[in-house]
Amino acid sequence: MYIRIVEITAPTKLQLNIFLDYLRFTHFPKNLKQGQTSAKVFRVNEESAFVIAEFQDKISADKIKIMNNPEINELKTNLKIRSFEGPIEYSLDR
Repeated sequence: MYIRIVEITAPTKLQLNIFLDYLRFTHFPKNLKQGQTSAKVFRVNEESAFVIAEFQDKISADKIKIMNNPEINELKTNLKIRSFEGPIEYSLDR
């Protein structure tokens, strides 16, 4: 499994809400159809959130990243976005 974690910081609460709604109703449904296995979002504060996206492997993650690059680049003009990614070292569940 492969994980991409994205930190999103917006100038205002409204801008973050708009972006998170876009992710929920447009971006993630499309990605899930293309092979992304899960998407989780948690809010850090009114202007910041993290996205945790899970994929079968790096190839799938890269395919979806390339597919979305133009769209995301346009949307992130007012947002600060940092991403980190890599294979899952291990996962413990109860």
